[in-house]
Amino acid sequence: MEIKGQIQRFGRSLSAMVMPNIGAFIAWGLITAIFIEGGWMPNEHIAKMVSPMLKYLLPLLIAFTAGKNVGGYRGGVAGAVAAMGVIIGTDTPMFLGAMIVGPIAGWCVKKFDKLVENKIAAGFEMLVDNFSLGIIAMLLAIIGYLLIGHAVSWVTDALSRGVNWMLDHKMNPLLAVLVDPAKVLFLNNAVNHGIMTPLGIQQAAETGQSMLFLVDPNPGPGLGILLACWLFGKGSTRDSAPGAMVIQLFGGIHEIYFPYVLARPILLIPVMVGNICALSFFTLVNFGLVAPASPGSLISIILMSPRGKTLMGIAGVFIGAAVSCLLAWPIVKRRPDFQGTTDREPSDNGTQSSVSMDDVLETAITKVVFSCDAGMGSSALGASRFKARLLKAGLKTVDCTNCAVGEIPADASVVVCQHELAERARKSGKPVIAISNFLKDPALDKLLSTLQASVSAPQMLSAENISLGLPSESREDAVRRAGEMLVSGGYVTSEYVDAMLEREKIVSTYMGDGVAIPHGTSEAKRSVIHSGIVLLQYPQGVDFDGETAYLVVGIAGKEDRHLEILSKIAEVLGDQATLDRLRTTPEISEVLDILGTIS
Repeated sequence: MEIKGQIQRFGRSLSAMVMPNIGAFIAWGLITAIFIEGGWMPNEHIAKMVSPMLKYLLPLLIAFTAGKNVGGYRGGVAGAVAAMGVIIGTDTPMFLGAMIVGPIAGWCVKKFDKLVENKIAAGFEMLVDNFSLGIIAMLLAIIGYLLIGHAVSWVTDALSRGVNWMLDHKMNPLLAVLVDPAKVLFLNNAVNHGIMTPLGIQQAAETGQSMLFLVDPNPGPGLGILLACWLFGKGSTRDSAPGAMVIQLFGGIHEIYFPYVLARPILLIPVMVGNICALSFFTLVNFGLVAPASPGSLISIILMSPRGKTLMGIAGVFIGAAVSCLLAWPIVKRRPDFQGTTDREPSDNGTQSSVSMDDVLETAITKVVFSCDAGMGSSALGASRFKARLLKAGLKTVDCTNCAVGEIPADASVVVCQHELAERARKSGKPVIAISNFLKDPALDKLLSTLQASVSAPQMLSAENISLGLPSESREDAVRRAGEMLVSGGYVTSEYVDAMLEREKIVSTYMGDGVAIPHGTSEAKRSVIHSGIVLLQYPQGVDFDGETAYLVVGIAGKEDRHLEILSKIAEVLGDQATLDRLRTTPEISEVLDILGTIS
């Protein structure tokens, strides 16, 4: 697990440099596909942007993002300047160089800022900040120009020769054997954007296209698994597969099929073989994409296909789907108890994979955060669908958003993620609900119903909770009456009444000034459904161990609200004139006016 965690952290750092800038890569890819010679609409003037964007814009964006991830905005600026030195020092597109000097620059700025923290004389902060950043960036740019650029150029050339060797020997389909197992372990963004994209752009700059852009994004193999589950699965497998297929093929969110494979790891074989067959076809027809396909959908592949080769890209997708479906068919059919992902919860390596709804609702839920590895694909899908359900249920006050698992916001009330990411999500210190499927999972249904119940809680004090002018009765009967009113109001279960009587046996709840506030024992908290208050008025009084109570205020506090309610009641009843009014008033509306502030 430690090795896996280190690989995931390294992969996240790589993908975090590229993913925020994927829109720029797509812009460059579209300009390349449309306007270069041989493109869809050749235009020699617009095509002049292709080379500068490849050499300068994209590496600088990567370096800035990498530096910012480590050293904040100042680190990003230093990273961009340092990358400029690397870029000028060689003719090779410096994607790898930017991914190296960016974090180094961010680290240097971060360490310097830490070193001089609280040591700068007042009034010189701006001077030190600006010149320190300029000097650090200048030195790194010079080092990059003289040393790093040439070293990285040599490494890049070696990697390019290795890729070309694989292509020449028709071995590139074997990349699927390495990529697909890592992919279903939620390393897909690290593999695709951290490794394949930089190498693919390097190759595309030389040949006009690259098959490396298709190793990870091809939706075909995953589509085949979902198709087999729909045709031959049972129960929730079959129910959830159709929607997942649409999202996989057209939305390009591959995480949607990962849980199906993780629930039956042998399904990884059909995925790999399907990808191998698709890559073999692409090799046979010499097909590649001109730029990264992100997300990995059929639509992205069509848009990034070279002119005149679109049908080859579509064919490769469906070849991968057909092969993986045929191989998955006997696996799914042989296990009639296969229930896909929604009915089973992985053990999460022996750790608790989710929390109970009671734990989740210890505090009011105002923000539900869906989280995935990169924070752009499956979590965006899950958040969008759950937000629609919240609006349909009338829960407009509950915010629902998505983010990367390493960037969970501090104001999140609860985090929803897949089981495989639960441990990483729990490091945020927030309650985590681990699910198997963002489309359909019982835990999401339970979360929604729990939110509905919490929001639709009855008013803490209503007219039905007030009884005036009651004849005198015993303490036990008065406490029981208060408890039964709490039960009928939907605030507590019947067990709470017994707990209130038990509390009276332990110690009297008479508080002085003619007021008693009966409540349950601490063990009775589980019997409280919602916080509530009832008020009983006894003009002749009720005997509480020699003291006379004219007002009996029964309370039930949900979670930790018990002391808060007591404090508010004491504040309101602390005024003698107010107390006298409550003892004698015949009007329920007057009681509501006085105690209406308690909520």
